[in-house]
Amino acid sequence: MIDIAIDALRWYEWGGTGTGSEASEAAVERGPGRPLAAGVAALERAVALLDAGGVVAHPTSTVYGLGGRPARGVDERISALKRRPPGPLIRLAASREALHEALPGVRWSGAARRLADAFWPGPLTLVLDDGSEAGIAARVDPHPVVRRLLERAGGLMTSTSLNETGRLPARTRREARDALASMRPQVGPVGWLDAGDLEAAPPSTLVRMRGETVEVLREGPLSALEIEQFLRGSGRRGAPG
Repeated sequence: MIDIAIDALRWYEWGGTGTGSEASEAAVERGPGRPLAAGVAALERAVALLDAGGVVAHPTSTVYGLGGRPARGVDERISALKRRPPGPLIRLAASREALHEALPGVRWSGAARRLADAFWPGPLTLVLDDGSEAGIAARVDPHPVVRRLLERAGGLMTSTSLNETGRLPARTRREARDALASMRPQVGPVGWLDAGDLEAAPPSTLVRMRGETVEVLREGPLSALEIEQFLRGSGRRGAPG
């Protein structure tokens, strides 16, 4: 399944100097033009753009995301593309180990470790305690494309849903193209890893961790009852599938 997903990938890039002569040609259009690469080459182009400080639209197990390197300037640009004030974004990680390495200041309670071990990769976002009021949201997503991208891009990426604030997140190829076409790239290029239409799925379950205290902020594929039962030792282990 992973090979099929990767082979079907298409890469688009526009709105800046880009990473090659073809990207400059596509950049004159407002929104994605023609595909510039496919398959593994598309992944390599995405990594190159991330390394250059660019923003990449990418698939996840729920909706398309808009991501980049974890850096203040990149986060601010993503927020500007979504036409919303700057704010904290989720961190997508290749693994819990990659998250540990990239964010050594995060406090992992026993409950947080148990949930991550049981449901990652999967539809669970943990808001971890990093000493700030808001905390830091993180997930290991199971979609094969974003996992391969993260493996090649150093294990961590900042991300949010692909949509302008107030509109529904993009799930299909057409919705992703329309969302990107409505955005005006600022200070650099934007790329799109087109993985086609994504399977319909609810947003991930969102759980805040404060020490051993667990608060379900949003139910998704995992219900609050399932989280509670698992932590009590009476629930099942592993993400739904």
